[in-house]
Amino acid sequence: MKNIARLLNDFNNTTPISPGFWNDIQPLMVEKKRKPGYVFIKPGHIASKAWQLLSGFILTIRTDPNGEDIVARIYYPNDIVTDLESFFEIVPTRFKFIAGTEVTVLEIKRSDVIKLEKYPETNKLFQHVAFIEKKGTEDNNQMLRLPEEERVKFFLENYPVTGLAAHYCASFLNLKLESYLTLVEVLISSDQIKPKESNLNQQNDLENTGSIAYKIIAYLIANYTRSDLGNTQKIAGLYHMTSVTLNRLFIKTFGCTITKFITKRRMVDAEEMLRNKAFTVSKVAASVGYKNIYHFSKAFKSYYGYPPKQGKQNKYSS
Repeated sequence: MKNIARLLNDFNNTTPISPGFWNDIQPLMVEKKRKPGYVFIKPGHIASKAWQLLSGFILTIRTDPNGEDIVARIYYPNDIVTDLESFFEIVPTRFKFIAGTEVTVLEIKRSDVIKLEKYPETNKLFQHVAFIEKKGTEDNNQMLRLPEEERVKFFLENYPVTGLAAHYCASFLNLKLESYLTLVEVLISSDQIKPKESNLNQQNDLENTGSIAYKIIAYLIANYTRSDLGNTQKIAGLYHMTSVTLNRLFIKTFGCTITKFITKRRMVDAEEMLRNKAFTVSKVAASVGYKNIYHFSKAFKSYYGYPPKQGKQNKYSS
């Protein structure tokens, strides 16, 4: 009931609500929790319900001509979610609406909305929702016209992404997952992300109180050359969680474990440094966080398929 009252207060700030509407709508709204992947609306079906998203993310998925699923829209907390055309015109929807994370919603049936049509504020409220929906679509289209790096920067600065898997973000931005993750690393490591205050009170600051996963990756990028960084238990302690929870969150968001991410950063740097004649293998090992040259050589060979000495010789044998 508390969340319903909060929603109605928000509505009242947009369109004054009569006592009758306030009393009649409350019993028609039901709070529900849904797990990631839950399908709210299927393509070809009628949108018989609408939802106010309280927490988490709901995604609109479309299928391209090649049969690939593309994230067409991300709904954030406080958004009203449904296919408006299908909801009001009773036509089959072309999209799939799914929970991108665990979500909490307030649900109302179309048949119950019809009961509220006697109140003028019902029409005004859905006009407002339609306006917000149209504006959101226009904003998304403008963002997608930006060059790739600017697109990712704008997305991270203007949208809360707490807990949303990276492959969803990449799809929404029309990028390959690897390209998206590379650009995220570049932008965070160069301190280019300047998040704006969120009107929805979302914790959207990557360096302060924003997405824990993005805070962690920023920390790793800044510290991956430290020899003691591989201790995931210590890293987890910094964020008040267990190492299991830490890795689960990191895998969910970035598609790999903490250890694999650190190794990749170190190996990419090491391979680059080995191109320079001034750097010995032992110096490269120390520079990327390895106290023991044997451990470095073993990790390098496992990553690239050949030992660092051979790689260095190959670079300059011609």
